[in-house]
Amino acid sequence: MTKFKTIRCAKCGNTYEEFAVPPNDGCGGRIDFDLDLEGVKDTITRDTLERKRPSHWKYFELMPLNHRRNIVTLGEGGTPLIESGRLADEWGLKHLSLKLEIPNPSGSFKDRPICVGVSRALEDGAKTVSAASSGNAAAAMSTYAARAGLQAVVFVPEDAPKGKLIHLRTLGAKVFRVKKLKEGVDPTTTLLLAACNEFGWTPSPSFGPFNGFQFEGTKSLGFEIAEQCQWDPPDWILFPTGSGGLMAGTMKGLWEFQEMGLIDSLPKPVVVQPEGCAPIVRAFNEGQNPLEITPWESNQTVAGGLADPFPWDGDAALKYLKLAEGEVIAVPDEEIERALVLLGKLEGVFAEPSGVAALAGLRALLDKGTIDRSDRIVVPITGSGFKDLSTPDRLSPEVHLIPPETAALRRALENYE
Repeated sequence: MTKFKTIRCAKCGNTYEEFAVPPNDGCGGRIDFDLDLEGVKDTITRDTLERKRPSHWKYFELMPLNHRRNIVTLGEGGTPLIESGRLADEWGLKHLSLKLEIPNPSGSFKDRPICVGVSRALEDGAKTVSAASSGNAAAAMSTYAARAGLQAVVFVPEDAPKGKLIHLRTLGAKVFRVKKLKEGVDPTTTLLLAACNEFGWTPSPSFGPFNGFQFEGTKSLGFEIAEQCQWDPPDWILFPTGSGGLMAGTMKGLWEFQEMGLIDSLPKPVVVQPEGCAPIVRAFNEGQNPLEITPWESNQTVAGGLADPFPWDGDAALKYLKLAEGEVIAVPDEEIERALVLLGKLEGVFAEPSGVAALAGLRALLDKGTIDRSDRIVVPITGSGFKDLSTPDRLSPEVHLIPPETAALRRALENYE
């Protein structure tokens, strides 16, 4: 018995049977999975979910995988939702919670979508998975490919930082720097599509139009927030946003829970993008066609993981912004850096700039009066600070060399920044 009512491309409208779905159909749209929620709500209840051990795969029945034996896992999901203490006090907030995605196996929330994509690739008989990214998505894909015994091939920009490539190479991925030949054209995604078509590889970046299975994986973040809030979702969830998949996938999960009667209402989502690359913010404010979002002109921002000039899942993000009456905001790099430092000093959480951008958005919306300081707020912290050591190194005090004498230590302490 199928667990989906329809499987349909969001752009061209092609439909598929559950056991014969490609990662994409080549039209540039995302293949969407519409669950038969009436069929599963009798077996997936608050009680049955609460009796399961916290993990991404406790929601197997709501994922586009046919057999449990094909699950590729390293213990992803089940991440903590912690109540903010000192940061909430600093900003005068009564109810701020942080959803820490850093404990995921490769250090970011990308493990949620990518583990589904790699599991489905294994189920469908793939031998090689490929991505165009030097960041969290490529690290997640290489992690799960290694676990599954699949070959990973990664295309990165020619100026990709060497430090970010160490993770990929250590996981056994074949990594290639790709020359930029034409302004406004991403050479890595161009080569990714061409290589997958010619060599039969499975495209596995985090963009929904390249791999619709992976988009469904992010729903588990929404499922977990609903459970961890005792089935009473917060007033707001603020999302650091690049291509839009994190926000849209999380909100789809919450929407499915609402349709199943597990929660009564949806939180208001906020898309937070850096000012240096904010195509979804602009599209929302200008009322652009969701399937024809104007690409951003550059990608200059300290939050490199959010620098997606073409928001591949922007259509879905705009859909859920409208459905749940959400907000958008673009923030300067200086505020992102300030949030990074505050989160570390006040909460002991070491995150990358992309992972804390939503906190900068929260501060701005508090100052505008859009969000009330008594509202219940959740902010996902999406990636580890070890992903980008150069930024916290630049923002933190210099380490001084002193002799082993308390007098010298006293002088150094007096002058410490």
